[in-house]
Amino acid sequence: MQNQLIDIYRNGIKTATDVSRASLETFVQLQERQLGIVRNMLDESKRSADGVSEAKSLEDLVSLQSRLAGAQLERVAEFWSSILHSAADQQKAWIERMQSQIGQTKDRVRETYDLTARTSEEIARTAANQVSRASGSIREAGSATQQNQERHRKSA
Repeated sequence: MQNQLIDIYRNGIKTATDVSRASLETFVQLQERQLGIVRNMLDESKRSADGVSEAKSLEDLVSLQSRLAGAQLERVAEFWSSILHSAADQQKAWIERMQSQIGQTKDRVRETYDLTARTSEEIARTAANQVSRASGSIREAGSATQQNQERHRKSA
């Protein structure tokens, strides 16, 4: 039973480690996505600056500003989408690991309960056998004593 409790503890530690590792991996992926988005924003900003320097009329500037605003809005949406997607992935992974851990713990508890029940039954059976033997020995001793007393009465 003690070994099973140790196994439950080990599984808990393993699950906590797995969840931490998954969280860190997700964090790294999120950081990489965000870094890529920032790089794209910087590239677009450089292209926009180049476009502003090449603009020859007010119409060109307004057109460039419209494209820049659309691209920036798209990058902001991509940024928040990546954060939400990453959070959802992390939550899903965490839930799956917890369900797995709960299933393993449930199995371990069931095994421990079964072992305890079997052990209790064996102890009860052994105790009943010992009580039966003891009462049989007492009966035999009582019978022998009675027989001895009867013989002793007859001989007296």
